[in-house]
Amino acid sequence: MPRYQKEAFTTADGSYTLNFAVDYPEDFSPDKSYPVLIYFHGMGGVGQGVDFMAERCPVQRDRIPTDLEGGLAPILVIPSCDDYMWFENFANVVAFIKSFIAREYVDAARVCIAGSSMGGYTCWMLSILHPELFSAAAICCGGGPYWAAPRITFPVRAYHGKLDQTVYPRESETMVDWLSRSGGQAELFLYDGVNHNVWDYAYTDPDTYRWLFAQRRSDK
Repeated sequence: MPRYQKEAFTTADGSYTLNFAVDYPEDFSPDKSYPVLIYFHGMGGVGQGVDFMAERCPVQRDRIPTDLEGGLAPILVIPSCDDYMWFENFANVVAFIKSFIAREYVDAARVCIAGSSMGGYTCWMLSILHPELFSAAAICCGGGPYWAAPRITFPVRAYHGKLDQTVYPRESETMVDWLSRSGGQAELFLYDGVNHNVWDYAYTDPDTYRWLFAQRRSDK
């Protein structure tokens, strides 16, 4: 089995297709129930295709520790955006997520999302509009409609470089502040001396993955 498999999701009416890469664990068995991490890339990956994203994605198998809670390695899902941004086909992106996590070998109680920059904004919006789908999110240099952050019902970690001039740190700060003040579970990690590329730090830290996959929804 190759490290990444190329797959595609097409809507029922055939009007939209989303290409994505899937990294299944080495000892994958369809009879088991695996946690899932879906990563949404930023503007730099738009139109680059699945192969580019599979290789350049900061979420990589060799960065994930082997001592995760539950004992099973996760399935990594890397969709590729061919439009200007993920929001152009947001409803179809949601349909793609629902389709994938409905697979019999997915542990629906442990579906995590991660994203950088534009992908970070996408993760915040997914978290707000569809909190029932996810168990945790690790979001880099993103932002969103902060007044709606209290809708999020699962733990979130937000990461931002203090020197970021592409997406200002206050975007993450505001989201975490509103979610925390409403009683939600949110943590903010601000990195000294780091600009926009905070994903180089967040997604190379084994603790990020240990935390993500230690979260579980009680309603699944």
